[in-house]
Amino acid sequence: MLLQGGAVAPNGKLLLVGQDHDQVLERRFHAANWHVVTMADCQSAVDQTRHEPFDVAVVVARGSLISTAEVVFNLRDINQSIEIVILVERLGVHTSRLLRQLIEHPLERTRILTRRQLQKQIHRLLPQAPPGGDI
Repeated sequence: MLLQGGAVAPNGKLLLVGQDHDQVLERRFHAANWHVVTMADCQSAVDQTRHEPFDVAVVVARGSLISTAEVVFNLRDINQSIEIVILVERLGVHTSRLLRQLIEHPLERTRILTRRQLQKQIHRLLPQAPPGGDI
């Protein structure tokens, strides 16, 4: 699926949790044939997951990383097979302790990516133009 870079089933269902300013991620996932459901807050996302199965969840980590970790654990409890991407602004020297622990001890089927890394993953999933430039 998305995390392993393998083939993606058409019409896969993706839950986008958090603020996607200008809906850039949503548009890119739509272009890669994903059905996207957007939830602005963590509790709504958890409630939605109880009623609707998703293949992938992308959790935008803004503000408290404790609440981000909590939603990831809740999503995992509800659906053990869901792939989870924690989207962070950047990784580096000032990465929080909690985030470093998640990187050092990753959860199964969970990755931490920057926006740029995720956009590269999505780009690989986009339908390619045929040779010769004709569309």
